[in-house]
Amino acid sequence: MIKTYFFLSSSKQDPFAFTAETAREHFARLCPQGVGYVQTRTLEEQVESDDSPPYAGVAELWFTDASHALSLAAQPQALSPLWREGEVTVSAVVTGHERIVMRRPEHHEGHFIKGVFPFRRKKTLDVREFQRTWWHDHGPIAARTEGAVMYVQCHPLGACYDGGAPPYDGVTELYWRDVATAREAMASRQMREDQARDAERFVEPGSVLLFLAQEEIVVPP
Repeated sequence: MIKTYFFLSSSKQDPFAFTAETAREHFARLCPQGVGYVQTRTLEEQVESDDSPPYAGVAELWFTDASHALSLAAQPQALSPLWREGEVTVSAVVTGHERIVMRRPEHHEGHFIKGVFPFRRKKTLDVREFQRTWWHDHGPIAARTEGAVMYVQCHPLGACYDGGAPPYDGVTELYWRDVATAREAMASRQMREDQARDAERFVEPGSVLLFLAQEEIVVPP
């Protein structure tokens, strides 16, 4: 499945104009090629109480055809009726292959919060080497994140590098039951040592962002 993230900056905590059925109706009208739509809102609570999240939320769309995803990514203003009028800016767009590395059965049992980690690859790595290392080598390590019920990687399409580079070379999503569980995981030896040490091989230092968020599944992908 092809996934496009629209990272939203806003003067309000909630960047979205609609919820539930109204959001579904607007999405169907604005993006008839889309097969999934999730509105992800940044939580007030973050890993550290004084953290300032880089984004107010993310509009996440799924497609079966990469050309449709790339076309919409090039004109994010087409989705502007979904945002709060005059209060939202699309700060970054990433389109890629969604790869679910780990998903536990309990993920289907209820609502979870997730950590969103957009980042850039090391400048010394080409895209193919970076994606192979992240998926095949780092994936099994991150899949052991404490308390996590799902772990997702999104790898930008090759076309996203035509004429330049996307804002991020990858987006990680880790799902937990609640903020307390996320904080425990982030403080664990497994993340601070095992994952961090391995990430040094392929992640550009200082490039990783993190924010905790809650999904509203408008159209299940």
